[in-house]
Amino acid sequence: MTSARKNSEISIVALDPYDYKGFRYHNSNVEAFNFSKTVNKRDFFISYIKFKDLKTTTIFIPRSVDNDTLYEELYSKVYAELSLDPALDNKIFFSEGSAKAQERIFTVFAITNEDINSTFKAVAKKVPYIDYLAPEPLIYSAIYKKGLLPSTQADCFIALRKDESFLSIYLDGDFFTAREIRYNLNYLKDKFLEQSGDRLSDDKFLEVLSQRGLVNKDDDGFNYDLNTVFEDYIFYFNDILNIINSQNGIAIKKIYIDCDYEIKNFANFISTKLGLDAEYINIKVAINNKNYTINERYNVMALFGRFYTKEPFYENFNLSNMLRPDPFVKRKSGKFLLTCAAAFALSMLYPAYNYIAGLVLEKDSARLNDEYSVLNAQEMQIKETLAKISREQEAVKEQTQKENEKLNFRKGLLAEIENKKDNYAMKGLNLFKITDILNLNAVHITNIVNNDRNLTITAVSDNEKRITQLIKDISKDEKYLVNTKKIRSDDAKHEYESNISIEIRQ
Repeated sequence: MTSARKNSEISIVALDPYDYKGFRYHNSNVEAFNFSKTVNKRDFFISYIKFKDLKTTTIFIPRSVDNDTLYEELYSKVYAELSLDPALDNKIFFSEGSAKAQERIFTVFAITNEDINSTFKAVAKKVPYIDYLAPEPLIYSAIYKKGLLPSTQADCFIALRKDESFLSIYLDGDFFTAREIRYNLNYLKDKFLEQSGDRLSDDKFLEVLSQRGLVNKDDDGFNYDLNTVFEDYIFYFNDILNIINSQNGIAIKKIYIDCDYEIKNFANFISTKLGLDAEYINIKVAINNKNYTINERYNVMALFGRFYTKEPFYENFNLSNMLRPDPFVKRKSGKFLLTCAAAFALSMLYPAYNYIAGLVLEKDSARLNDEYSVLNAQEMQIKETLAKISREQEAVKEQTQKENEKLNFRKGLLAEIENKKDNYAMKGLNLFKITDILNLNAVHITNIVNNDRNLTITAVSDNEKRITQLIKDISKDEKYLVNTKKIRSDDAKHEYESNISIEIRQ
């Protein structure tokens, strides 16, 4: 990348609360920040929160949702998807992507104030202010502000640290979205040791990366296990890129690497595997950079701070709980005291001013008292009207409840009457039809038992065949299911008797 040199009267202090380190950038020079020395409160202090310490998600909102209800919809989805506790003091930040998709796409960051305070507990003992606290993926926006990258394409920044790894997508120079990658350097080291069977310390592993690195299999120094582990990392990373491209209708053109440690041939390795241009971030914001070992994160934060002091941007994403107070003249108390001082000076210089001011204040006081009396009377009238309306509402609710009870009772009564009417008509019709069949077969009924849709009749005849024929005739109608256990014979009376059970199906 092109060197970025800029003179600035305000010193920028870039702090890392996790390593308790910092660098102070002034004009074109940089020096290590000493926490034990007295801090210059005029410096601009900038820091960051690791991506892994943020809760993040992507929210899709239909474009039919209007702006009046948009944030209500967003907050509802964020609390549900991130399982945020409403009892905690949560800070929630939204960034809407500029991709022209069917739905509006929002990247969300969330963190509690308690977590921020815990992270900066040690720093807060030495540094009075944090003027800007950035979510880590947002700091790369300063590179576009400086004009070091074209703001006309989709770029991907891949950050690889010991304990975290993530990618940050920028579209036309604006932050678009970010995703976590589970393959951090510690994870890659463990996978390498597991696969190779070697036993290496952290320092030795980093030495292998910086001196041997990632080379083609035909070149000297090729390490199959190391290349395999990083190949898995790159393909996993590529899967995430493909998903983002597909979901948002974009095409990422270039990859920029932000790694805390040197990995030889890493950029070429990515380009070869993915077919995309890849290079390390390399920003020079101080002419004496070579005198210090400085992660690019500090340089990017310094660049961010310089532009922010001139023209604030991404103000809504400032996570800081340690903002410096406004200048005295901009505070309400300062304005009040300055006004009092000016009034005192005027009163001393122009004695007549007090007299005139007294008259004006007296008139204003009388006018305000009159206005207060009118407004107070209006307030009492409004309260009485509201109370009356409230009483009327309660009366209407009570009357409505009573009328609903009457209506429900009448509905139930009518339903019961209709049910009995229909059922009794059905039963009468069926009895009439069965009686016709009995008469046709010259069979007598001595008893009828009716239970809902079950009808049991006691049939008597001097001929067994007539009872049998009766059963057949009734069974011909599909509405009836006929069942009889036995036809009994009474020799003394010369007759036959059977209890016939008839189930009325409809």
